[in-house]
Amino acid sequence: MKKYSVFLLLTVFAVLAALLCSCSYTLSADGFELVSDFVWDGAHDFSEGMAAVKKDGKWGFIDLSGNLVIANKYDSAGSFSEGLCAVQTGYAWNYIDKTGKTVIQGDFEAANAFSEGRASVMINNKYALIDKDGNLLTNPVFDIIRPFRGGAAAAQAGNTYSFIKADGTVLGDFKWGGASDFSEGVAEVFEDYLSGYIDIKGEFVIPLSIDDGSDFSEGLCAAMTKERLWGYIDKSGSFVIDAKWKEAEDFSEGFAVVGTGTRYAYVSAEGKEITPFDFNRAYAFSCGRARVGVASGVGLSFGFISPSGEYAVSPSYPGAHDYSEGYAAVKNASEKWGYIDTDGNTVIPFDFDDAYSFRDGVARVVRGKKYGFILISGTEG
Repeated sequence: MKKYSVFLLLTVFAVLAALLCSCSYTLSADGFELVSDFVWDGAHDFSEGMAAVKKDGKWGFIDLSGNLVIANKYDSAGSFSEGLCAVQTGYAWNYIDKTGKTVIQGDFEAANAFSEGRASVMINNKYALIDKDGNLLTNPVFDIIRPFRGGAAAAQAGNTYSFIKADGTVLGDFKWGGASDFSEGVAEVFEDYLSGYIDIKGEFVIPLSIDDGSDFSEGLCAAMTKERLWGYIDKSGSFVIDAKWKEAEDFSEGFAVVGTGTRYAYVSAEGKEITPFDFNRAYAFSCGRARVGVASGVGLSFGFISPSGEYAVSPSYPGAHDYSEGYAAVKNASEKWGYIDTDGNTVIPFDFDDAYSFRDGVARVVRGKKYGFILISGTEG
């Protein structure tokens, strides 16, 4: 009799657990909608109104209504870019459109996202460049082809670098020891331990005269002197903000992070330090807020500052992502994630085991080991 009772009790618990697991999650947050319940084993961010989702080991795609519009049949998948997406079946990568139709059948060994109408694909362990019709624009002779930025893509062949233009021609010889992507019309190149900047014609804007540099952002570029101190130069190569820091990051929304090696502060485009060196971690501004971390008893606590340098959100969260589209994912002391607005108000409850930034109006969230999506109401993709 006791054995029967125990068995019956266990059966009841199992049924209740199954019912609880099958219940849909109810999102209690004004201005947001649950696009897809927590049914996916893996997921990518939404891009161009579509997101790759994984179930039972296979990848497919959902739309902004949460409908599975391309069946889960691929072994791997990227994200849509310029209307196309790389997908893998077996060992072969090809490109599909948003209807799921294969539009570039190249059976490539690897395939990257399209940017500015071009993508790099691997053939016989080397990369080549293709257009959106699948035409080969170069032979497969490159070890790396980075995404196109500003009309050209940095590429590596052996131990040297150059740039490939949209028609597949090379911008000068492969002679650089390194090269960055184009930003604001120029790209950094390296030779003999010095950096310089060229334009899209391959002509020097700033000669090889800088010990190290970064990308241009908002008209300025972090650059290092022989004394290994960082400041900022303009496109003449002149230091417009004196080199006096051990670290310096790119400008974003009018401000940049600078560091002493262990502590960080923010400077304006005029070189004025708008905060003391109070932070153990500091990140770029986005949506008028910058994420900062300060030491606490159990590690780092994260908050956000405003352009005045004052706290907009006090450093009280053990985990946080940057603001994106007006909201930031933050983790509370109970190890649960939710979302706050730029004033620090909780707008989506702390119900998730993980949470990601909003992209195209949608954010990935995790409960247990399953992925779902939250959409900002009114998002149309």
